[in-house]
Amino acid sequence: MITLAIVLSTTAALQALAPGTYRLDVEVVVVASVPVLGEQRTTTTTTSIVDVDDSGVATAAACRVETKGPGFRSRMPPSSLRGLPISRFTITKKGNTISADMGAGTVGFLGSGPLPQRADDPRVIDPDGDGKPGILLDLDLGTLGQYPIQVVSQGQTAFEGTLTATGAIGRLTLVRSTEQVLSGLPVKLPARSDAIDPKFSRFSMERLEGPDRSMCAW
Repeated sequence: MITLAIVLSTTAALQALAPGTYRLDVEVVVVASVPVLGEQRTTTTTTSIVDVDDSGVATAAACRVETKGPGFRSRMPPSSLRGLPISRFTITKKGNTISADMGAGTVGFLGSGPLPQRADDPRVIDPDGDGKPGILLDLDLGTLGQYPIQVVSQGQTAFEGTLTATGAIGRLTLVRSTEQVLSGLPVKLPARSDAIDPKFSRFSMERLEGPDRSMCAW
């Protein structure tokens, strides 16, 4: 993992995150100790297009969700990305820092309570419209094959960072994420709730310009 290195602006005029459209990259890193193999890292990267208004209210649409780990990788296809809920949250400024709580949310099911464990749970929905309960992830297990799996998840992310000349960079102050595979694998897996490594988990926001600045490159 390469630590992000960006030269921060020190101009006095830079006192707020300017209204406009931004690319938001959030990297969540999980570090686990595996017998024989030792320390193993899994990184989930979510890229969103975020519109920020004059009052600091942000509206975010996810354009990419990918996970890479030892022996596997997964990605969310365009049909699933289009089925994700839109996030709305407030970015708060204090001096040369910003913070935001993107709020708790669910993917693939509606309502509250424990994460659904079965596809026939009445709270499970089909947000990507493929006719199967949950949302589709393309899972690649290398030599073990590729599997289109249906999942549900719930989570919450908050971040804090420093303003730059074109956006902001910083750390994640809260990450809660639990995921359950409903179908698509030959074996039943329990719900996964990973311990996050705060040292390597981070975010960056970069202002976008041009005619396609509000579009996801699906």
